[in-house]
Amino acid sequence: MKRRFLGSKGNPAPRPRIDTPSGIVLSAIPSAVLAPLNAVAGTGIAVGAAAAIAAVLAAVRIRRGDPKGPAFGGLVGVGIAGFIAWQTGSGGGLFLPDLVWYLLAALVLAGSIVVRRPLVGIGWAAVGRAGTERAARRRFTVATTILAAGFLVRAAVTGLLSLDPANAWLVAAKVATGLPGTLAGLAVLAWARPRSGARPDRTPERARFSRWPEPSAGRCPH
Repeated sequence: MKRRFLGSKGNPAPRPRIDTPSGIVLSAIPSAVLAPLNAVAGTGIAVGAAAAIAAVLAAVRIRRGDPKGPAFGGLVGVGIAGFIAWQTGSGGGLFLPDLVWYLLAALVLAGSIVVRRPLVGIGWAAVGRAGTERAARRRFTVATTILAAGFLVRAAVTGLLSLDPANAWLVAAKVATGLPGTLAGLAVLAWARPRSGARPDRTPERARFSRWPEPSAGRCPH
């Protein structure tokens, strides 16, 4: 008999509202435009343009019923980046929030692998797509490892860009690892999705004694 997690009135507890793939992509757009605009037009114009884009995207997402927290995430991120850049007096401050986020994400993902609880598997279980077969657990581990490595690469690029925000090569690398990196991460998550109809990893207890043949009906074993 399956257990159901019940809410306060006896109804099944709602699943956590996790951002949609399209929402994740939209949230990454304001951050993606900061680096090229900062290098070409300056910090003030970059922050203003990114904030305007983030506000429009947040309004669109709220109108279509997306979770409010993730919808305003891009706008809040641009605001924090602009505040840090104003406090530090350098365009490199725009990238410090991204740098901190990438490092924390890589650390949490790597830690989940160390404790043998890959975060990708936990995420799929949270939306009701748990996978118990051995192949699924391998995919969860591989996907979590790839995501952790991706965040480390993005952190390295962002850290260097914060030191030299006008470097054209670093700006190009930031753009290449920004929105395309987000799309690649979503592809990895989709690949790790548990397959429907997969058999759980259960070894029958009597299999350990399979070398002994069962007695035929009506006959006594010799």
